[in-house]
Amino acid sequence: MHSRLTSGLATSVPLRVSLMVMVVVVSALGLGISSLAVNTIMRETVYGQVDKDLRAAVNGWARNEELLGDDNARHPPSEYSLISFQPNGREQYFNLEPSAVPKVEDLVIDGPPQTVDATPVDGTRATSPKNSPQWRAIATEYGGTVIVVAKRVERENNQLRGLAAIQMLISFAVLVIISLVSYWGIQRALRPLQVVEKTASEIAAGNLDKRVPKWDARTEVGELSQALNGMLAQIQRSVETAQNKEEQMRRFVGDASHELRTPLTSLRGYTELYRSGATDDVDRVLEKVNEESTRMSLLVEDLLALTRAEGNRLELRTVDLLELALSAGSSARAAFPGRKVEVHNQSKGIPLVNGDPDRLHQVLLNLVSNGLRHGGEDAEVSIDLREVGTHVCIDVTDNGRGMSPDVASHIFERFYRADTSRTRDTGGSGLGLAITKSIVEQHGGEITLVSEEGVGSTFTVALPKLEQPQLADAPSGP
Repeated sequence: MHSRLTSGLATSVPLRVSLMVMVVVVSALGLGISSLAVNTIMRETVYGQVDKDLRAAVNGWARNEELLGDDNARHPPSEYSLISFQPNGREQYFNLEPSAVPKVEDLVIDGPPQTVDATPVDGTRATSPKNSPQWRAIATEYGGTVIVVAKRVERENNQLRGLAAIQMLISFAVLVIISLVSYWGIQRALRPLQVVEKTASEIAAGNLDKRVPKWDARTEVGELSQALNGMLAQIQRSVETAQNKEEQMRRFVGDASHELRTPLTSLRGYTELYRSGATDDVDRVLEKVNEESTRMSLLVEDLLALTRAEGNRLELRTVDLLELALSAGSSARAAFPGRKVEVHNQSKGIPLVNGDPDRLHQVLLNLVSNGLRHGGEDAEVSIDLREVGTHVCIDVTDNGRGMSPDVASHIFERFYRADTSRTRDTGGSGLGLAITKSIVEQHGGEITLVSEEGVGSTFTVALPKLEQPQLADAPSGP
């Protein structure tokens, strides 16, 4: 229970307050220990000098016979007190008041000096313990007489108390200065964390492009900023990927529902026509149902192909575009027997790119098939490879019908059909060129179209040229 309470209090206190308390407490402990050490050293020094004087006195003038004689012709120095206990029982007191006499009962003869309090004599009441004077006293025996030499240490004690008071004032002033400086330093040190907090709030509000400023990586705050920015970049990529996936799904569902509505309506119309008895030609109805079903199947396959092209992972490796073009030309000639498809390499060497060979083969075959299918029965297609700067360009040219500028500007849009002659019965789903464009852009390339009615069309695919083939063999993401 206590540990949970302590933990709760620790987490509820702001960090700057905790740091301030720690700095002040540690500083106070340090100042207290240093003050105690200084006071102890000063006490030893002051009392050491007093003890030195007492030893000199007890071995010198305190043994003077004239001082201890019956006539008392001489007196000890005024700052010292003297007590003698003679063998005959006589006691002598010098420089002492009856109400303030050193308590000598506990002194050790020929021992070290000791600090003693006051005790009354002759029935006189001693001073209260709080204000009672203190002596530093030493006892010795000389010729059967016990001699006690004492010196009041009131002045020394006052000096030590004054020193302690000065130390307290200095410590208090130092603590105030440390508190102010530490507050400023902690505020300055925690300023980056405030920036991080503000950045996190903005990101939580939806600003995913916000980043923590880059500080020196050799500092803890710099390491924190790098880690946070890396984490934020990863989160942003994940969010954008999820958004893209969601957007692709929305587009897929929207496109599918839009395009499937017509064949589904046709299917429903023929079945309702047959059920109502408006026609008894079962073969015709089944034929139409089969045609619309086949059309829907092809449309769904194209939609899935487009979705895969936009979101699937590419298996990148070194691709020889000349070999790929020859393979695509061979496949096209097999699909369109008797049609002419030529391949020309105008590049200086072997045109190499970093790409997915299956996807790039699909691109070229789509473009060649598009030219043969929609250019006319006599249309011919040529595939020309050339190098332009840092890119390899593939020109797929047909000498068919061509397109108007308006049609060419929309040709890569989804479900777009150039004219009424390219209906759903003969023109496909309208997704082939959209799929082609998506694959090319995934490879970091660009596809363009130049077309003229009655002359023909040229599709140009530009892909980054590979300068160091050995670096491109590892698979990569989209």
